[in-house]
Order: sequence, then structure tokens, then C-alpha cells
Amino acid sequence: MATAPNRQVFEAAASWYVQFQAEPPTLADQKAWQLWIDSDPAHLAAWNQIEQLQRHLGSLPPDLKRRALNTGQQRRQVLKLLLLAAGAGFVGWNVQQHTSLGNVWADYKTGVGQRRNITLADGSQIQLNTDTAIDVSFDPAQRLIRLRSGEILIQTGKLGDQRPFFVETRDGRIQALGTRFSVHQLSGATRVGVLEDRVIVQPADLSTAAIVLSAGEGADFDRRHIGLIHPFKSTEVAWTNGQLIVLNARLGNVIEELGRYRRGVLHCDDRARDLRVSGTFRLDSTDAVLANLQASLPINVRYFTHYWVSISRNA
Repeated sequence: MATAPNRQVFEAAASWYVQFQAEPPTLADQKAWQLWIDSDPAHLAAWNQIEQLQRHLGSLPPDLKRRALNTGQQRRQVLKLLLLAAGAGFVGWNVQQHTSLGNVWADYKTGVGQRRNITLADGSQIQLNTDTAIDVSFDPAQRLIRLRSGEILIQTGKLGDQRPFFVETRDGRIQALGTRFSVHQLSGATRVGVLEDRVIVQPADLSTAAIVLSAGEGADFDRRHIGLIHPFKSTEVAWTNGQLIVLNARLGNVIEELGRYRRGVLHCDDRARDLRVSGTFRLDSTDAVLANLQASLPINVRYFTHYWVSISRNA
């Protein structure tokens, strides 16, 4: 019978996680980690819990995963969060962070790496990107989509329905004005992009004036502020065709985007992040994309486990 890990063992497993999250593991690190795993069945059990946390949406919010964990204080903060998540069975954590376990009651949802198309009663079409959850609420006064998490592309119905059409996020509301538009719930904001016609963006704090976005425009907003309007191109919703299209993009941003389509940790070190990438990549095979990037750039892609991949720049 496997030995259950105690708190001290789990702290050790979480420390390995934080160490490897901060920087790609060296060969010596990997050997030391393997010795630790092999030395006690409880160590393997604790590590399996860490990998469960990874598989359930990476175990940490995206903003924490993106931080450079260079200082002892930062590492201790992340270690504390990991222990809290594990101590709660990571159910309460995920519910609070709007992750997959918290979205189990959503009307429509996708898992990591999945996409889905739905048609609503009014003829509106919604495409759900990876790791997305929505609720649909139509009543006599309005048509409302609640975006719990993830990213959607909406084509409002053409059946002459006069009820206003809203998308609600944690940050506010977007009203469609006969349009095709994208809404992406980020960790601390909502990103809107318009492909056809117009939308009205209203932050949750009603003292902030609403703005109108027209076709070809996009903006990020939070509960109190709306960012600058920027160009929005159809290539930004290439995910609807299973593609990621980039032109002279930072490798770090590309890796971050690829990470949305696979479970676990996809880490890119600082020396590699500023390399430039152009191309069209298939999102249904991120391992093949990583292999292509390694073949065309001065980088090394190392698989620590299937759920733990690091990208570093060649010396």
C-alpha cells in the first residue's frame, strides 16, 4: 500500500516544483530529483499530487506562472499558494479562480486543447476556444452570455431578435450591435476585438464611461478602466481554424499562447523569450510546434515530464 505523503514531504515536492518553475532543470537537478523520488514511495505520491495540480489547469493562476521567480520571497509566496491549493484538495482553489472544476456547472464548456461550436436559439453562433466556459441566459428582456473563463468568438443572430445581446465577464459588459466579435477573459482584464460592425464596452464600475469599438478595433478593460484602442486583425482569431498565426512575435509570447492549449507547465527562460518568431502553427499538436521551433531557432526544448517542458536558449 502506498505511503501517504505528510506535509513535510509535500513541502519538499512543492519546493522542487518552484525550483523548476523558476529556471530550467540542469542534468544534475534531474538526477537529484530522481534520487529523491526513488528514495521513498511517499515522495512519488507527493509528486503525483503536484502533477495533478498541473493537469488541472497548471495549478497556479497564469499571472503567477509568468512571474520570474528569482527571489527567495517570490518562491516562498508560490510555495505557500501551492500548499494552500493542495491542502484544500485544489477544489476550493479552482472554484475561486474560475477553473475547470469550478466550471463544472457551466452551460457550455471546453477542456484544455478543445474547441466547440454552438448555435443558440436566436441563431447566434458561438465558438469556444480552449479551456472556456459560458452560461447562456435568454429572457424577455435580454440575451446574456456569461463568460466564466476562456475565449469566445460570437456571430450574433440574423433572425431579427430585438432584445439586446450582452456578454458579461468579471470586468463588465459588452453589448453587441449586430456584430462578430471576440471576448477573452484574461487573468486581470477582459480583451475585446471586433471583426464586424460595433460593440459597446462598459466596465463594471458604471462611473467609467462606456466606449464603442468598431470593426478592426480592440481594447482591454478591467472593472474600472478601459485601455487604449488598438488594431484587431482576423489572424487573432485564427484559433477558430486550429491555427496560431504570428509575425515577428516574441518567442516568450508564442510559448505563453501555446501553453493555453496543453496541460502542465511550459517554461521559457529569459534568454530565449526575446527571440523573434513568424509562422503558422497547428494548435492541435503543440509538441510538433515545439519541435519546429527547436529546428528553426537557437533553442533547446527539454521534456522533464510530459506535463513539464522547458525551453532554453543555446549557449
